[in-house]
Amino acid sequence: MRHYQLARRLSHADVDFLGELKVPALLGLLEQAAVEASADAGFDAAWYTREGRIWIIRRTRLQRVVPVGGCETVEVDTHIADFRRARSLRRYSIRRDGIETAHATTDWVYCDMASGRPVRIPEPMQQAFMSGDAAPTLPRADAVSSAGTGAPVEHAVTVQPSHLDHVTHVNNAVYASYLEDGAFHLFATRAWPLGRMLAAGGALRMQRLDIEYLSDALLGDVLTVRSWLYDEWALAAAGVPAPARLLQTIARADGKDIVRAASDWAWRHKPAVVGGVPAA
Repeated sequence: MRHYQLARRLSHADVDFLGELKVPALLGLLEQAAVEASADAGFDAAWYTREGRIWIIRRTRLQRVVPVGGCETVEVDTHIADFRRARSLRRYSIRRDGIETAHATTDWVYCDMASGRPVRIPEPMQQAFMSGDAAPTLPRADAVSSAGTGAPVEHAVTVQPSHLDHVTHVNNAVYASYLEDGAFHLFATRAWPLGRMLAAGGALRMQRLDIEYLSDALLGDVLTVRSWLYDEWALAAAGVPAPARLLQTIARADGKDIVRAASDWAWRHKPAVVGGVPAA
């Protein structure tokens, strides 16, 4: 099994309003590790261009364990866990000073660059990524639900040029920003806008994310983020919002879902030092 390690010193531009690494920045780090791992195995951007092939993310499952802040150095260890006809599951472990701070999996689909349709992963590529080991086929998680109970809280987004990646689609990490903004709209309807959270000494932050990418959003698309709480929500004993579990979808104007996501949110305390790392 072929492992690849990426070391990265984080920037304060990568952290949120509490000083913790942003989820979109973390997703971008995972994507970068996968790209570099592919190049390290002999399949770089020039190779994919010649072959007319591209990998597209269809699902990411992320669990954050320990807060990480700006100017800290993290290492991403990644390897291929399995292959199917046109899919491959990649695992990631993110560590700081040898301690795991997050772990994730991403389901990648191998596609024709022109049509966007899935195509068979060539055998030489499978052998290179697995270093000669047998490629297992692992079960996939159940699909994320398409709707919650009751009326959702809705938030509108228009796709801007700054949201696009090198294939002129909304980058997978940008959708996490859309989901976060939608979540805070929901929290505000439950009398907990961000300003009140910060005044209480912290904020709810996303700790787990399971996101399915069903289609692509393009420049100018008007999207609707719909957010539901899975359970009733109340104050924790400390007088701050209790942990929350959300179901969210992002849909085009025609109502078709392009993203479905489930996430868990937990309270993080503001750091005592400006530029420090928040405490759980």
